Amino acid sequence: MKRLMAFLGLAAGLGLGLLYAWVLSPVEYVNTEPASLAPQYQAAWMQWAAEAYAVDGDVERARARVAILGVADPSRAVAAQAQRLAAAGGDPAAVQALAALAAALGAGPARPTAAVAAATPTPAPPTPTLEPTASPPPTFTPQLLPTPLPSPTPPGVFAFEGQSFACDPRLQPPLLQVAALDPGGNGVAGVEVIVEWSGGQDRFFTGLKPELGAGYGDFAMEPNVDYTVRLASDPAGEIAVRSDPCSDSAGNLIATSVRLTFRQPQEP
Repeated sequence: MKRLMAFLGLAAGLGLGLLYAWVLSPVEYVNTEPASLAPQYQAAWMQWAAEAYAVDGDVERARARVAILGVADPSRAVAAQAQRLAAAGGDPAAVQALAALAAALGAGPARPTAAVAAATPTPAPPTPTLEPTASPPPTFTPQLLPTPLPSPTPPGVFAFEGQSFACDPRLQPPLLQVAALDPGGNGVAGVEVIVEWSGGQDRFFTGLKPELGAGYGDFAMEPNVDYTVRLASDPAGEIAVRSDPCSDSAGNLIATSVRLTFRQPQEP
């Protein structure tokens, strides 16, 4: 009987102790390190850092704000967060802020030109994104199809400059690649691109692969499918795109990748 009473007393004491510790007076963590935050709070921290960078433009301060989360590569960490947010259908303005910060933190080139395309292929970070992980784009053959620019073009609005094609086995599945440039030819991050096809629609942003340039973005196409592409800022500027078959240097039949270039005109 005494043992039973002792056991019941011990159980009651343990229960009251847990009730007090977990419900009545739980532990409150204050002044904790950002690196110990849960993933959703780390994501909110990165978003705050991106919005702060959009205001003050201080790259090194933004780098320090992200690095305090304990990430080894702030640029890739921010780009991955932007990709996750874009894949989840998040606020485009928030994705654009993250993309701009990722591009600013990146050590890659600022201009996605042929020199970038000719670089040795480097795998992109494996992240669950709308943009496919792919080797850097090879040099595009001189098959430029110039398209007349809309006239007049309001200042600050991107104008379609032209498209080119690449028949390269390293770009399979075929890619729709977009380069968004400012008047001086520098890449512009955070530009939203809308892709539509029969029965579907998707979007991606430039700047989410900062190692390929601030103004670079891509999308995996299906061969022989008709797409229309436009920038979110220009609802009327639809461009027809299609990945037709082509023969590579070895004579193999593969799908063609397409590159579209957009540029902001010089302000008068």
